[in-house]
Parts: sequence; C-alpha cells; structure tokens
Amino acid sequence: MEIHLLGHASIFVKTQDCQILMDPVLWDPHQEGLFDIFPQREVIHENIPEFDLLIISHQHLDHFHIRSLAYLPKTVDVLIPEDKLIEDCLRQLGYSYIYPLKDFNQVKFGATNLLTTRSENRVPEYGVIFADESGVFWNQVDTVVSLNTIRFIKSRYEKIDFLLSMWQPMLEMNYQLNMSLSFPDSIYSKILETISTIQPQAVAPGSNGFRCIGGSAWMNKILFPVARERFCHDIKIACPEIGNNVFPLDPGDVLTFELGEFSHLKAKCPFVNKITDNREELDFSPVRVGNAMIDHNPDNYNLQDMKEAISEEISVNLSQFISKKRNFLFIEHCRWQVIYQLEIVFPDGAKIWNFDFSQTDIQAQEGRNPLANLFTYMTASSLYGILQGVKSWDYANLGGYYRRFQKLYIPTPQGIIKPEQEEGIPDPLVFRFPYNQVFKSMLQNEIAQWSHENGNGAKPHEPRKLMMRMGNTLVKLAQ
Repeated sequence: MEIHLLGHASIFVKTQDCQILMDPVLWDPHQEGLFDIFPQREVIHENIPEFDLLIISHQHLDHFHIRSLAYLPKTVDVLIPEDKLIEDCLRQLGYSYIYPLKDFNQVKFGATNLLTTRSENRVPEYGVIFADESGVFWNQVDTVVSLNTIRFIKSRYEKIDFLLSMWQPMLEMNYQLNMSLSFPDSIYSKILETISTIQPQAVAPGSNGFRCIGGSAWMNKILFPVARERFCHDIKIACPEIGNNVFPLDPGDVLTFELGEFSHLKAKCPFVNKITDNREELDFSPVRVGNAMIDHNPDNYNLQDMKEAISEEISVNLSQFISKKRNFLFIEHCRWQVIYQLEIVFPDGAKIWNFDFSQTDIQAQEGRNPLANLFTYMTASSLYGILQGVKSWDYANLGGYYRRFQKLYIPTPQGIIKPEQEEGIPDPLVFRFPYNQVFKSMLQNEIAQWSHENGNGAKPHEPRKLMMRMGNTLVKLAQ
C-alpha cells in the first residue's frame, strides 16, 4: 500500500486494486482564507492521477474544500458521512454518485476493504480503515476514539500496520473565550494512551499540517502546543514496540508498506512538492501572544557589553553552576528530563540557548530545541541589570521583561505523568540568582546611589531616650 501526503489531512492512497483521494485541499489559502498548508507546498494539479473513490471525512473546511471539489472529476464515487450539508453541496457541484456512510460501514472495492470508524466527536465525522493483502492502514483524521471503538476494530483487524494518528491537542478557541493557555496535558495524555492501546506497527502524525496567515498569524503561538518532533519523540517512549517506525510526513512524502516492512520515501510524490519548512513559526509560546517581547534598553546599557556579559554568563557560568549543583539543586530537572530553552531578547534581536538535563554532561547549546519543555524569555537589559546588581527580579517580573512557561511530562503507555507541584519546576536562572540575594544587591546599590543626597540640613546627633518594650507594648517616655 502507498500513502501520498498532499499536505495537512489530504492523502492519496494506492491499494492493491484501488486509488483513493481523501479530504482534498489542493489550493492555498483555505478555511476562508485563514490557513495555508504547512510546510508550504505546491500541488501540480494536472499530475494528480485518476482515482476510483473520493472520501470526505467531515464538513470542516480544512477537509471539505469547495474549490478543490469543484476542480475534481464529478463521475467518481464519493463516500461521505451522513451529513445533508455535504451531500447538498456535492450535488450542486455536479457529483451524482454519493454514498452516505454510518459508523462501522464497510465498503468493498475488489480486493480492497474500507471500514468507517466512529468518532465520539459527533460532527458527524469518521475515520477510515484501508485494508488489502499488504496490510491495514487506519486514517484516524480528527476523530476522537473510544476504547469500545478500538475493541471493535481489533476484533476485525487484530493488527494495525500503519496509523495516521491524531496528535495535536489544539487550543483553537481558548484565547478568544478567555480560557486557559496552559499546556493541555490531559488531552495529550489521552492521545498517547489511545495510540498505545491501538498498538500499531507504525505511526505518523496526521492532519494539523497548517498555519494561520495574515491578520490571524499571531495565533500560531497558541494553537499548537506540541511540536511534531516532540510527538515523535514521545511515541517512541510511550510505545517502545514501535521502535523507529515513527514517520513525520511532509507534503510530497510517500509511505509504503508491505507485510510489516515500511519505507518513508521523502519528496517522491509526483504531484506535490514541498517548498519551505520554517517549523519554528509554529513554536508554542503562550506568554508572548499579543505582546512581542521588546528590549527598549531603558537604562542605555552598552549593547556590546551586554552581549559579552550575558553570553559568558549563560555559556560558561550557568553551565558550570548546573554541573556543580545538578545532584541536589537540579534533582527534579534531571528526574523530569527537562530540556530548558532560554531566549534572551536584545535591542537588535534575540539569541537562544538550551540545556538538556537528560544528558550526563549538561552544557549550553546554542539554538532552538524542538523537544524543549521548560521555556524562559527575558530581555537582555533586565538580565544584565541583575548581573550588575542594580535590578531585581521584581523589576523583570512586574515590568513584563521576564516570562516563562512549561509543558513538563513523561510519556508512558498509559498516557503522561507530570509533576505534582502546581508551580512546576523552577527556572535554573532563579537558582543561579536567588531572589533574596538579588533583591539585597539592588537595595545596596540604591543605598549607595542615594545616601549622599541628604542635603536637608540634618541636625547633629543628640542624646535621646530610647523606646522601651513592656510586654507587647512599645513605650516612649516623655522628655
């Protein structure tokens, strides 16, 4: 069997004797102009092969794209959920051979068998199982899968060779509805648990291959809590029996399998080309949504001095501090396999370092780490002020010059486990520069700066009677 990824949820499946196009989105932007397929791709429309079946999983516009459906041949057989809106639109476009399907309906096409799988999210929608002599492929699409559905599928198909899985616990409306932007650990835990229960031979993250564009591009910081690299990493831990059969598919990639043997053929699809892949554009950063972090350098520190001092502090001093203290201060960081990403925003740009506490030798590495799970953002001038002893953590926090968040968990076959403490794992910078110590240094600087300005003609010190404590009362005796 061959699965060609056109992008996001659009796939082209070649079975033993059938060619199937599912959820085609062939142009960008889509979703009423809000989204682009991501990574960016080019579809060579005239090269799309003839196909026997067209499948629509549900009516959401990133799966049900009118322009694409208007372009495709109308004589093909179309499988849809029991959704009158979809059916009416297809008939208006000129399609005649439309077959609404219920949960767990079967479709036989020669030696190819299809089975619709139930979703607990009643859009209506379905996933689809494709089976032929080469094996069994389950496209979960956006469906929410229950244990009873897995039991039923396993009674029909004991072994799932390849699962195109739901993987991204999106926060689509949380910001707009004033809901939490914290990492949705319970939803993600359920996703990993579901995959572990299905026990596929191979997995790829399905759908969620898009980005917001134009005026909605700010939402990319809050929609996608899990990096694709992190999901693939977590699956290998939660489902160790899968081994290396975890395939991050890009537009234009082809996945083939035959009797348990898998091949990931990158950029081999003849009708889709990947153009660019700036995956960091989708990095989850809820503490920065709506307000970019900018360093205006209000105290006019010398930029070069700041860069040199901060680079030495992070690359040398902080690394040495972590190594020296790892067995007591950083016990929890090591236990939870923290990958700490620190971004310092300078007046002329930003620089990123990361520290991997799962390693024996913890050293500062320059650049973004897609597996990071503890994040700190800080302006250079606020950190430099702390280094110089002239600013405190209150200045950084209350001024909005310091922001952090975390998505700490360990994947297991039963989902994820996470730290119990509500405040989470401390920022290593806070250990390096303890609050009380920093606050005292700032006050000492203030004293040194202002104590000489006693120009109000203070009188010479004269002997005076002291106040006396009598029980719980202080008493000042009259002169």
